[in-house]
Amino acid sequence: MNPLSLKNVEKLIGESVRLFDQSGQEGEFTIQSVTQLERHGMDDLGRMVEHFVINFQGDGSTHFPDGHYHFKHPKLGEIELFVIHKHDHEYEIMVDSQQV
Repeated sequence: MNPLSLKNVEKLIGESVRLFDQSGQEGEFTIQSVTQLERHGMDDLGRMVEHFVINFQGDGSTHFPDGHYHFKHPKLGEIELFVIHKHDHEYEIMVDSQQV
């Protein structure tokens, strides 16, 4: 099972995740929305491709520039992902993976 599948992440809208970096900086983020992108679905070879964006709202206590960070959530476990800072306290992650 892929914890970062579109269906699994959609169930987490409104829930909080913890984000932290290697230096120990931490922040709490709320999953605001999950948006399916154009390439999501079956590819030409019949393989499932997950392609979507997860939008987060930070609590305002910290700022995280674009980069790789660790996320913790009871249902996702701990996952390292690349975070893009949009503006103010809004962030996003683009998921682009192929099911094996």
